[in-house]
Amino acid sequence: MEVKTPETQQTEVETNAHTALQLEIHTAAATAQYVDPHDQSLSRLIDLQTDQVSEVHNVRQVEVPSRDLVSSDAAQPFFEDSIHDLNILWGGMSGNFALEDSFSLGFTFPFGLGTAPGLDLSEQTYLSFSGPSTSGASGETIPDNHHSDDDASLCNYQLPPLNQNDGYNSQDVENVSERPNTPVERPGGSETNYPWRIGKDDYNYIISEIENFRHILPDGFIFPSKYVFCRYIEGFFTGSHGHLPFLHLPTVSVASLTPSLILAIIAMGAQYRFETDRAACYFKASKSLIDNHSCAPKSSNSGFNPGSDAGTFDSARKVEFEVLQTQIILSTLGIWGHHNLLHDSLSMTANLSQSLRTSGTCLQEDNSDSESWQTWVQKEGRRRTAFIAHMLSNNQTILYDVPPKILSSELKSLYLPWPEELWKASSATEWKTLRSKWPHSVSFGDAYTQLFRSKNNRRKRTRLSSFGNLVLVHGIFQHIFFAWESEFCMSQQENSVSLPDESLSKFHTALRRWQRSWETSSDPSITPSSPKGPLGFNATAIFRIACIRLHLNLGPHRCLSTWKPEIIAHAFLNAPQPTQSPLVYHAILQSIHALSIPVRLGVEYVARTQTLTWSTIHSLCNLECAIFLCKWLETLAMNPTDLHNDTKKLLRIITSVLREADLLVPNINMEFIKSSDLRQIGAVLVRLLSRILKGTHVFEMMHVFCEALRIYADLLESNI
Repeated sequence: MEVKTPETQQTEVETNAHTALQLEIHTAAATAQYVDPHDQSLSRLIDLQTDQVSEVHNVRQVEVPSRDLVSSDAAQPFFEDSIHDLNILWGGMSGNFALEDSFSLGFTFPFGLGTAPGLDLSEQTYLSFSGPSTSGASGETIPDNHHSDDDASLCNYQLPPLNQNDGYNSQDVENVSERPNTPVERPGGSETNYPWRIGKDDYNYIISEIENFRHILPDGFIFPSKYVFCRYIEGFFTGSHGHLPFLHLPTVSVASLTPSLILAIIAMGAQYRFETDRAACYFKASKSLIDNHSCAPKSSNSGFNPGSDAGTFDSARKVEFEVLQTQIILSTLGIWGHHNLLHDSLSMTANLSQSLRTSGTCLQEDNSDSESWQTWVQKEGRRRTAFIAHMLSNNQTILYDVPPKILSSELKSLYLPWPEELWKASSATEWKTLRSKWPHSVSFGDAYTQLFRSKNNRRKRTRLSSFGNLVLVHGIFQHIFFAWESEFCMSQQENSVSLPDESLSKFHTALRRWQRSWETSSDPSITPSSPKGPLGFNATAIFRIACIRLHLNLGPHRCLSTWKPEIIAHAFLNAPQPTQSPLVYHAILQSIHALSIPVRLGVEYVARTQTLTWSTIHSLCNLECAIFLCKWLETLAMNPTDLHNDTKKLLRIITSVLREADLLVPNINMEFIKSSDLRQIGAVLVRLLSRILKGTHVFEMMHVFCEALRIYADLLESNI
């Protein structure tokens, strides 16, 4: 038996990676097909036009010398020369598409990446789980497919078309103020509930409840008038709620919520109405109630008892649960909206994590098919709250490079959230009908384990919700974060710039499998304004950040916690550069496409309209994409005379995107590339994102991003 040295294994990994990447682009070209402009499936964005595809050549293995720059005489190209640069990104897009049908992943996920020696990936690599046969959207069993997640091409797997008729009924209904502890069907059965339609009696009741805490509230606190109050409630539910969907919109009554949660809701609602001073005022008022609650003696049975009747909340448990939701809203507002609220928000997340543990929400739960709608809504609300708290913790890690306060392992026993269509069901009858189509669920721990299995058995697969896939990709990001921490502790180098090959291979496999799960999810959302909600779209931003962080640990090199653009810009300038290898291509392509979408729509248009359609996490994702590309270009500039043909193709794609944005880009002779040209392209890329972010924003941090990027671009240009 041949014994392979570490150097041989490393070469094989990179060889397999490069070969698989080549195969993927060829297969993408080979699977080109007619595109329906109304089809919102992923293939609409990744399949190339038939008349632009040349003959697909056989792909042969090539030797990739170490992790240095790839030799320019490597055998097979990653890209077909006959495919126009922008068609690689936009080839499947219709000519006149609207905002609603354009914010998607686009381009095939370049995931044909090598795996660690000895890792058997020959079996089916879908997310698969033991148990009864799983039904799809129409109750059918998802058929097995001969393709593997580890195939180079992912182009054959499409997102199911979005249902255009699953929105809410727009009929007007009277607000009902039962102030319930459990879901109550509203008059009209399946008619829409509008929580911001608050009657006089409800409003007076809310005021009386808050007045009970007058001695705790900040001096001079004034509760808003009825119509202003309704405006803020509407601002929350039409702006923030889609990204934090733990309140059950069909049955929620604002008057039934605790005062601290009501104040948190109107704080976020005021922020979404651009009334930032009032938002800060209500933030402080809500926090004062939370602080008072934390100091109060706790009842011995205030936590959730999994052995008790889950169909009802007692008063103490309801308060504890809504305190968690209050902390989530306030922490989210503070980390994005106000620099002077950041410290309170970060400390509140630490308290949130402790409250989550003591509440018993993370404990293993039952999942009975015979439970009532009321019981299911309460269980689903608890698990959604727990997972959103986990994602909030990760968002703080991404943004401020602080350790996660809530670990993925703490939630492993919780079932992943169910599809949004069940959560939006407005009656027990509607819910029961939809529930019959989704008879099974899977725990976070089981689903996450499947992403990293070295060998998957051929078992029935469970199609996950968009929320479930968002939870999983957050888990992958957190795993990558701790991998870098471990590498820092174990590496003999002061600043390690790359994870070990074995770790890279493991995470590439997990991301590849996650991608397959995302494409086949039960309620995919590929646009921020999709009737299915923004969660599927938000997952793509976390996915891209994970792809970038796998190759470049940008977290410690941004200084975003200072909220000072000049300091942040200099941190960008001094950030390290990624290691050059074929393994980095997929992150480069994802970064290019992320920045190309606003260009395709129109930079000025996106700058003026993204405020209420794009999540803040997408702006952060684009920031990391721009820095990552700029650092990659800096690496190329160190030795521009020995670039691989695939690298040159990537450069042509970048310059084509920039020219589409009417930006001045140097005319590059690919045979004689100059270092100054590469650095100039990097500066223009950064300038592009600064332009995209120059519009009005709900949250202050977006303006910090914009100004920091502008200064960074100036610094780059001064160093050319």
